[in-house]
Amino acid sequence: MTSAPLSQQRLLIDLQRLDSQLARLTHERKHLPVLERIEATVERLKANRRRAVVAAAALQEAQAAARTREEEVAQVVRRAQVLRERLSSGQAAARDLPAIQSEIDQLGRRQAVLEEAQIAAMEALETAQAEMDAASAQEQEIRADGRELTASRDADFARLDAEITEAQSKRADLAAAIDDALLAEYEAVRKSTGGLGAVALYGRRVEGGSVEISPQEYARIAAAPKDRVIHAEDNDVIVVRMED
Repeated sequence: MTSAPLSQQRLLIDLQRLDSQLARLTHERKHLPVLERIEATVERLKANRRRAVVAAAALQEAQAAARTREEEVAQVVRRAQVLRERLSSGQAAARDLPAIQSEIDQLGRRQAVLEEAQIAAMEALETAQAEMDAASAQEQEIRADGRELTASRDADFARLDAEITEAQSKRADLAAAIDDALLAEYEAVRKSTGGLGAVALYGRRVEGGSVEISPQEYARIAAAPKDRVIHAEDNDVIVVRMED
């Protein structure tokens, strides 16, 4: 395509504005700050689940240790009770009484040691249970944060999707009004440049910046017929003259 009415060429500028808007909206949708926060929340949840697994194992071990200490104390208490009953019943031979009393005394010392171990086991159980409860509470907090962030993300998605849909509809209507060959040339340029198909030129100033084209470039453009589709020398972008 080497020529097209200026009125057609100027439609490319409106099309470029819509394409730039769509690119911005698409980029914004992919890089919403809330998405990073959701990822961080997922990592927090994973870390807390690992903490919960460790806490559950520690709790199970502490429960088993507490039961063992309790059973050991109970066994000593039962044995001592049997011996006391035998001692007080008067049925034991006189020669056996010192041995029975000695075993009762030994059991008393053994019970004191075991009860200290039982207390330590109970403290360990309380610590393990507290860690398990903390992990559970933390998970609930993380999930609440996640629900809040997800709701925020969904609201942003809905807003951006609506804007994208509207811009796409406008673009489709505008593209339909542009000559197929000119539109194809514009699309080819956009593909080669990564998104920029046309720029508007007001005198020597390119829209969107304070940069002015060189006098030589301006002379080349000014000398071209009005319907000539002009490409910039440097990057092949279509330069649309906006002033008659």
